[in-house]
Amino acid sequence: MKVYKLFIFLAIIVTAFSCSEEELSETDPFILLKSGDEFNQSGDYVPIGGQLKFGISAVGDGAAITNLTVQRITDEGIITELDKGIFIEKGGLDTLVTFVKGAANIEKWRFSIMNDHRDTASTSTVIFRGEGSAYGPIDFFPSVTIGYQNSPSLPNYVDLNAGIAYDNTSVSGKEATIDFVSYYYQNSGKSSPTLSCPSYENARFYFPAISDWTTQNSTLYDYYTCDNDVVSETQFDESQNDSLMVNAYTPNSVSGTCKFCYTGKIIPFKTIQGKYGIIKVIRADEFDTGSIEIAIKIQK
Repeated sequence: MKVYKLFIFLAIIVTAFSCSEEELSETDPFILLKSGDEFNQSGDYVPIGGQLKFGISAVGDGAAITNLTVQRITDEGIITELDKGIFIEKGGLDTLVTFVKGAANIEKWRFSIMNDHRDTASTSTVIFRGEGSAYGPIDFFPSVTIGYQNSPSLPNYVDLNAGIAYDNTSVSGKEATIDFVSYYYQNSGKSSPTLSCPSYENARFYFPAISDWTTQNSTLYDYYTCDNDVVSETQFDESQNDSLMVNAYTPNSVSGTCKFCYTGKIIPFKTIQGKYGIIKVIRADEFDTGSIEIAIKIQK
């Protein structure tokens, strides 16, 4: 009987210890949207094409935050506008994200985080469609030429907001403005003039100097629109405001690189600053010592 009682006592101790360990591993991440005049609030009326600006604060409750997701929910379905892997171990997440109001009368915006224990938290807000439209002005840079990775003399880095190309010398002090690079390679035996950005691993492989930059910007390219020729050269040429670039951009099919960007291809993009734009490939050489010439239209 004493042995039996001892066994029961030990079982209780083990169970209590196990529960305690489980409780210690539980986390409760938290996310909220910032208030203030500079941010959109639930119930706002925003005209189609108008900018939406959300401030996000989040904590992982002792665990690193590893993912941020933003979804636009309408009667037409759910569009994931942002699905970003991150790693914020201390201090929490404090960021600003910008989008553009779509055509739906009502949009529910849902913001979610996940920590490295795979615990999640989310919050949401509702934005209504206001009267009129708010499509805005654009900058147009009709011709920018840069070299691929083995080009002997041409610049390699582009500031899409200014339409300026830099080489390894002139880029000094301007690294934080660079959004665009291009390289050429064979993808499974298929010729591929490729668009990329400083934050993308392959860009750093082909242009090693980028690895030393303090700021390595991310630019997202809509490869679906490029691959399927959704936008024509005529549409690009005739666009006078940002409506084409906003509506052509498909956030469910974007990447920091865009392959097979041959002459005549049209590629919508979004910069790290939240600006929408669109590129027309005027000419793309298909050898690694060559170059690519592009036209750029981007939100002011």
